[in-house]
Parts: sequence; structure tokens; C-alpha cells
Amino acid sequence: MEGKEVQMNKLVLPGDILRASEAIEMIPEVDLGPPIEVPPIPPEADPKNIPEEERKFLKSGIRSRKKEIGALVLAHNYEPPDVQDEADFIGDSIHLAKIGRDSKKKVIVEAAVLFMPEMLAVMKQPDQIILTPSRKALCSLAAHADVNKILAWKHEHPKGKVISYVNTYLDVKAETDICCASTNAAKVIQYMAERHPDSPLLFLPDVFLGYFAMTVLKKMGRSTDNLWLMMGACHVHEKITAHHVMRRMALHPDAAVTAHPECGCVSKCSMLLDQGLVSEEMMQLRSTWGMLEFVKKTPAKKIIVATTVTNIYPMQKAAPDKEFIPANPEARCAFMEQNTLRNLYESLRDMKHEITVDPELAERAKIPIERMLAIQ
Repeated sequence: MEGKEVQMNKLVLPGDILRASEAIEMIPEVDLGPPIEVPPIPPEADPKNIPEEERKFLKSGIRSRKKEIGALVLAHNYEPPDVQDEADFIGDSIHLAKIGRDSKKKVIVEAAVLFMPEMLAVMKQPDQIILTPSRKALCSLAAHADVNKILAWKHEHPKGKVISYVNTYLDVKAETDICCASTNAAKVIQYMAERHPDSPLLFLPDVFLGYFAMTVLKKMGRSTDNLWLMMGACHVHEKITAHHVMRRMALHPDAAVTAHPECGCVSKCSMLLDQGLVSEEMMQLRSTWGMLEFVKKTPAKKIIVATTVTNIYPMQKAAPDKEFIPANPEARCAFMEQNTLRNLYESLRDMKHEITVDPELAERAKIPIERMLAIQ
């Protein structure tokens, strides 16, 4: 309880930066809910709510317009199924960043939360145009990252190094030494710990993924005393708790479990694995993309999925012979689902909404982004 005692005289708020051990202890005490208003999910995010005749028109229009203007359409795994179906590539943030960076297409439309097309705007060719179907596709996790608190921490720790999760906006990335995605978070943390063994490390903004960072350092045999975390969370993943996972496991004892390390269940899942109560064959903490690989390879015919439920759609396509059970059926990202078949069509038809970034900010943010992409 030492960490809580240290914080007794201080109100800990979302976005605050604490030593890792204190941050983990304070999770139950801090409101990690969304710091921005969560919009309603548009009815048309569900394909059943678009008349079949209109769906055919929109899909045909998207395909013909892509050919007409030389466009590439990218969609995150969490997007509505109709949007995923019309994408040239689906994937997680780092996967799509690499595809977009390497593309020579004149126009790239990325259906995702806004920090993702922002990254493409940083890396794009001079004549490329980056579009997003909806400017409402914000990110509650990225909104927790307060750049002023980061600057204050850097001032107090002049030798400190900042690792920011990809779920951040460019003003935060510009103050970062290296970014990471869930796919390569373990490798980035290991890289920074080995390269800067005596430097304080700040991992932000997700405190649950920060817990995962602690486990990586411990497995390396390194102290976590120099690790600092920000009190932030994804409002969707935070609500996928140990209770959800354990209840599903009790109902489906033959099911494997795959959980995103952003989830509120990460400490419980890690404990079960560390104590040998569940085998790695039957439970794995995986990135969005890693989950797809896991469901294809696991011999289990039932899989409990602890992440946004829209990620089950590409899982079903990857492993059609398996049954997928959402840990929390209510886990939907309203921000991701602001991108719909209708506004994807309108974005291509009308060349809206273009993502532009400040050149000086882009120059600084590009460095940690490129460092992230270099670590496989």
C-alpha cells in the first residue's frame, strides 16, 4: 500500500505521471473513463441499417471512384464490417502505417481513428493526399495524453526517455523519443531499456499497456524502479475486466483466450500465465494483428476475445471454422465506428476530409514514428 500512502495528499487525475508501481496501485482510484465526449454510434455502422439497394450503390461507387482517382483505402480491424469489406488492406496501426508509407497511390483514405491518418500525413509523398471519412473519429486514449505534463516530467528528468504508444496525437509524438504499437511494444521497451540502462523511462498514455511494459522489464531481469507511467486508458478496453474474462472461462472451459494488453484484465491474465494456471497455448496477450495470427493457429475451436467486438469480424474470416465469444459484448469503439460505408463513399466522391499537418510538428513527430517502424 506504500504507493497509495504516497498519493494520499495528492488527488491523482487522468494524465498524471507516476512511478510505475504507484500507477498500477492507483488504477482502482482513478477515473480512467473517456476525457472527451463519446459520440453515439451511427445506425449505419451496422450493415443491416443501410437498405440493400443503397449498399450496392455505395459499394459500386467506392470501387469505381478508387479506380478513377487512383486511391488506396485502408481500414482498421475495429471498423464496421462494410467498411472493412471495401478496404484494400485491413490491419492494426503499425501494419497500415507501413502500407500507407510505402504506397505510391495518389490518394489514400484511411478509415481509423484520427491519429492514424495523421501519421500518414507526416510520412506522405509531396503530391499525395490523405483523407479520412470522418473527423469525429477521435481517440479517448490519445485524449488522456497531456503534453504539458510530459514536458514537466522531461524538465524534472533531463536524462529521461519517452516512449509513447502510437495512440497519441502529433504534439505528443513530437515530444517523444520513440513510439510503439501493441505489435512491437515489448521489443521497443526492451530496446530502450538496453540502450538507456540508467535513464528514467516514461511510457504513455495507457497504464494497462504500461503494466505489460513492467512485465517485459521484469522478464529481462531489470528493475522497474526507473519506469514511469501515465494514468490513461482506452475507454473501451478499460471496461473489459478480469470479471468478464473469468466468467466466460467458467462458462466455456474448453475455450482459448486472447486479450489485448490495453484491457483492464491484463494483470489477471498475466498472473494466470505467470503462475502456470493457464497454458500459453490457451491464453495469450496479443496485439490487434497478433490476435488474428493466434486464432488461426490455436487448436481450440472456441476462443474468448477480449478486445473491441468489431475485431471478431476479421477473425471469423481468418478462421471460419471457429466460434468467437466476446469477453464483453458491449465493447465497441464509437470513435472507430464513426467511419461508415456512406461517409467512406462521400470522402472518395468529394475528396474530403483532407488531413494536413503543421510542417514543423510533422518534422519532429516523424522521428519517433520512423524509429517505431524500424523495430519489427
